[in-house]
Amino acid sequence: MAEILVAVDGSEYGLAAARAAISLAGCCPEANLTFAHVVTLRPGQIGTEGYPDRPDIPERWPVFEEPLRIARKAGVKAVCRILFGNPAEQLLRHARREHVDLIVLGNLGETAIKEFFLGSVASRVVSNAPCSVWVVRPGFELSLGRSS
Repeated sequence: MAEILVAVDGSEYGLAAARAAISLAGCCPEANLTFAHVVTLRPGQIGTEGYPDRPDIPERWPVFEEPLRIARKAGVKAVCRILFGNPAEQLLRHARREHVDLIVLGNLGETAIKEFFLGSVASRVVSNAPCSVWVVRPGFELSLGRSS
């Protein structure tokens, strides 16, 4: 059984990653698909006004609305997880704890200089992941349909 972790953040990059992972999971019925969103603030802290009324129910977070809609339309089951802290660290920690086989995430396509100074979640995850990592850019379409 394959464990697939998809980082979503409400951006077009996260949505591209979600679409690619959903396509892949659609071809592997035994795969478990998890959408994860990492936030740096816990509910109740200053700056969390946009959190849903029930932050303890991940499916109610707006960031999961579109990925879940796409998954349902494709007939793929998915669960949602909210992680708190540094995005790269939390994705890596979750991947290790849950024995994830594949991490799928989007990439902004930063320049090498900007990435050197700022770092990037994708770079840190790729460099430190305990499993394979698939970095998806917007516009990528995975077509795994059967040919007739």
